[in-house]
Amino acid sequence: MPRAVQASNDFYLLYRQWQPYEWPEDVPADTEVSRSQRGLGWRRQVGAGELGVNYDYQPLRIRTGDPAHNGHLHRLTFGGLWQHQLYRIEARAGFAGTSNMFKHQAFHGDVLNGRVAIFRAVREGSSLSLGIGGDHRFGSFRWLPRVRWEYAGDNGHWLMDLPVLLRWQSPVKRWELQLERKGDRWATLDAAREVEGALYLREWRAELTYRINTRERLWPEVVLGIGMSVGTRVRYRDLEAGTQDLRLGDALLGSVRLNW
Repeated sequence: MPRAVQASNDFYLLYRQWQPYEWPEDVPADTEVSRSQRGLGWRRQVGAGELGVNYDYQPLRIRTGDPAHNGHLHRLTFGGLWQHQLYRIEARAGFAGTSNMFKHQAFHGDVLNGRVAIFRAVREGSSLSLGIGGDHRFGSFRWLPRVRWEYAGDNGHWLMDLPVLLRWQSPVKRWELQLERKGDRWATLDAAREVEGALYLREWRAELTYRINTRERLWPEVVLGIGMSVGTRVRYRDLEAGTQDLRLGDALLGSVRLNW
């Protein structure tokens, strides 16, 4: 007889706010770039696998030049992870674009997006895995070798996924410290819906989070976070100046997440 599979559901709401980014020195100071994020998602764990759906909306307000987009970035993805013997697969796919693209249903090829990573443990029972991953974390889509190491002990849970992630969780998961490479692509359209393009946003994000309470009945688990985005860069098309690849700099951030 097949053994029973344990399943759990998890739903979350997220809000994250950055302090305004300072524009390059040759642009007037009143053109600061503001950024925030609203997100929600659902996850289901089954055995050694996981499936999920995630949506987020990020207003990235660039108030200089003539960007061929409105800065309202939407992203909807589906995916999960699967483990079988020595192998682990992480994958997601979905749609990412500006609001006018979805409002007028004027899509082009860049709206389709995704990422994938495949790992193989060096031997059975080993905490070290080697693999390869493809995504937009460093700009245009590229494949990079990956090294994954995981360890749980008296001082907490450690996860290293080079070159994109370092994470530590306290023994009861009350505290979490994470450094992660973030980056993705959104399809864009100008106001007249004639110029098709893409916006690339990438950064190193360090964040410390604290869980205030555990989940009981209908009350959510509250997670507060504080951190910093370092070396944030944005690449997009300006109708007057051409393709721009600019460093927005560093910014503090805060977040609130509710888990059910």
